Amino acid sequence: MSHDVKPVQKEIIDYLRKPLGELISYDQVEKHKIIELRHATRKLITVGDTTTAKVISFSIVPDVSVVDGFEKRLVSKTSVSKLKSKITAALSGVELVELTCNNQPGSISLEAINILIRALTSHAPVLVNVRGEEDLIALPLIAYAPTDSRILYGQPSEGIVVVRVANRIQEVAKHLMRRIGFNLEGV
Repeated sequence: MSHDVKPVQKEIIDYLRKPLGELISYDQVEKHKIIELRHATRKLITVGDTTTAKVISFSIVPDVSVVDGFEKRLVSKTSVSKLKSKITAALSGVELVELTCNNQPGSISLEAINILIRALTSHAPVLVNVRGEEDLIALPLIAYAPTDSRILYGQPSEGIVVVRVANRIQEVAKHLMRRIGFNLEGV
């Protein structure tokens, strides 16, 4: 494994299996709640095909969407190209920025982190297509997203987790990133 790809230790993966924010059960994810989040946030970020598709189904375009074409390790019902088409249709004239990175299952790659940082600094909506797996990508997003952003990611078979990016949760994310082996100087 390249030094630019860090395998995530089992104890960190186990820690990340617990919601890092508010868990909204799938049957409670409603348009008005997502609209409130959209208005209360600096950046709205979705991680995962199902979560991204749900937000887009309400005609709400995230600032950053991270997808990999899979759900629970199976091919997603909504392909990346369908998600892209739905986002583009909802943008009505605003250009969608598309970025791609590689990220192996059970790891976080430096390539993925660099692409996520580019996505977070974009003024246009961004669709990040991860070749491999995006399951652990919420962690660097929490570490690098602007304060008061909201990161939404799926909690398998339960619902959507909403993380409000604040100093405390960012410090936790940065601590975990350092334990994984990333040098976060200047962050």
